Amino acid sequence: MDVVLEAEAQLGEGPVWDSRAAVLRWVDILPGLVHRFDPESGEDTSFEVGEPVGTVAVRRSGGLVLATESGIYTCSDDGSSSTRLHEVATDPRGGRFNDGKADRWGRFWAGTMLEGTDAAGAFYRLDPDGSLHTVLTDVSVSNGMGWSPDGRTMYYVDTPTGGVDAFDHDPDTGDVTNRRRLIDVERGWPDGLSVDAEGGLWVALWDGWAVRHYAPDGRLIDTVELPAQRVTSCAFGGPDLSTLYLTSARTGLAEDVLERQPHAGSLFAVDAEVSGQPPGEWAG
Repeated sequence: MDVVLEAEAQLGEGPVWDSRAAVLRWVDILPGLVHRFDPESGEDTSFEVGEPVGTVAVRRSGGLVLATESGIYTCSDDGSSSTRLHEVATDPRGGRFNDGKADRWGRFWAGTMLEGTDAAGAFYRLDPDGSLHTVLTDVSVSNGMGWSPDGRTMYYVDTPTGGVDAFDHDPDTGDVTNRRRLIDVERGWPDGLSVDAEGGLWVALWDGWAVRHYAPDGRLIDTVELPAQRVTSCAFGGPDLSTLYLTSARTGLAEDVLERQPHAGSLFAVDAEVSGQPPGEWAG
């Protein structure tokens, strides 16, 4: 495990490998920053969105897709121009988009949450034609997602439920059915996740000081300890997609606690000894 960037992020999230630029995109949700980390040079730059930003994805035709406090946007690589595609909606109002990800079939998925209120959010799919579809309702804190290598299974985390659920997934349509519990997380809370090329699930643990590696059938394979309490998400990157990058958070931790974990909010890298799947891009 390496600390590759002492970012001191308030709420680092949403890492995704941009294979065209060979950089890692990630966000710091609360200050509304979209980051670009270059592993070759170690340089990290960012632009301000102007509101909390839950996640970032690469757009196939160029630029990025953002899920923010007020909706889903497309924007240029540097954030200098943006267009809102859809407004956020929570019941009651006042929530925001949280985690999201583009899949390998050109769709973008993202979910919402309302701080302190259960079942106020939902989970959505943005198709390449720009249409937005409600996949799930009664979501509390929409979080990590991923797909099996054959595309027939989708994995999803609603953090307060304490586990990872699986769905049957149709790659041709994006439809999901047959929700069932795959993993009960017994350490901290499940946050973001990534699925490797062998079908293994890597689950970041909020308040769990670790990322856990599970087999496709839900069996625990390994636990990678990290020097940060609030590990938020993970994504495979690098030339052969064998480096697992992990984001973390400092938010909500008292000063005396932060003194004992100076790497909270950092960006970490782990040699996963397995490659990830090629990252998705939104095809709109």
